[in-house]
Amino acid sequence: MSPRLSLATSHTRRGRLAAAAAAFGNTLGRIPLAAEAMPIAGAFICSLLLYGRIAGVALEPGWRVLAGLASFFLLFVQLRLIDDLDDLERDYPAGHALSARRAALRARLLASLAAGAILLVALNSAMEHAWTAAAAATALAFAAPFAFKRLFPTRPLLCLPAFEGAPFAIFMYCYFLWRDMADRELSFYVVVCVAGSMWTGYEFWKFSRKVGTTALQPYHLSARAVRVALNALLILALSVNVSLAHLAGLSQTYSIYAATLPLVWLVWLNARWPGPASRPGRPRWAGTRFVVAVEFGLLAGLLLK
Repeated sequence: MSPRLSLATSHTRRGRLAAAAAAFGNTLGRIPLAAEAMPIAGAFICSLLLYGRIAGVALEPGWRVLAGLASFFLLFVQLRLIDDLDDLERDYPAGHALSARRAALRARLLASLAAGAILLVALNSAMEHAWTAAAAATALAFAAPFAFKRLFPTRPLLCLPAFEGAPFAIFMYCYFLWRDMADRELSFYVVVCVAGSMWTGYEFWKFSRKVGTTALQPYHLSARAVRVALNALLILALSVNVSLAHLAGLSQTYSIYAATLPLVWLVWLNARWPGPASRPGRPRWAGTRFVVAVEFGLLAGLLLK
């Protein structure tokens, strides 16, 4: 190959990578992550601190923590992009007048996903367990809409393990990142408790964020079913967070907080459900407030002596 041809090929590859990165950046700019950025970062920090506290190993800041945090965000961004890609068929069905727009959106989403995948590989290339966990979370995120949803098109609840398993796998990524950094292992029960604590908060946000609006509810659930799911998630959060307080040796004050907070939300949710007809819209107990309250308590319990 001549030097000129080699140089031209190199420029072409760089141009494609730059285009993919630009597409990823443009799409990312339109994703409503601003309100969720703090809870996502909080979940990452709380998870690493909990693993370190339970193992008796101090967390050492460094490039791997930053790479892990960036990867954690990317995995959630990826989850959103995959959801948008799946929604294209519903928003722009075959024969739709805007089929050209659908094709352009599909190309942009695929370019963004490709760029995100490249970044994930680069960020986790030196961490074997973290890389494997990121790959597994990615595979499950794709399988949920493009395999399970196709297999059970009229039974959305059968897809629940895959759709809700994908975010759980993302929270599990924190453990495998910590394992690479600390070169330690923890029991399956500990890992499930830590990841489960973060996951219940995420699920509460997911099932509550559309309450009080006319938007389609998860899995086409009725208002009563959504209410039951939210109550169950709060009871699960109480159990998991109290278990974490014991595992991490946190103070009695935190244990009381961990038990009281979900109970307060249970009373608040059921007392205000579904909200006054004169004030339509999402109620104040919904969304990320519960997640922030859980993470704030955990950080206080872990950092304050």
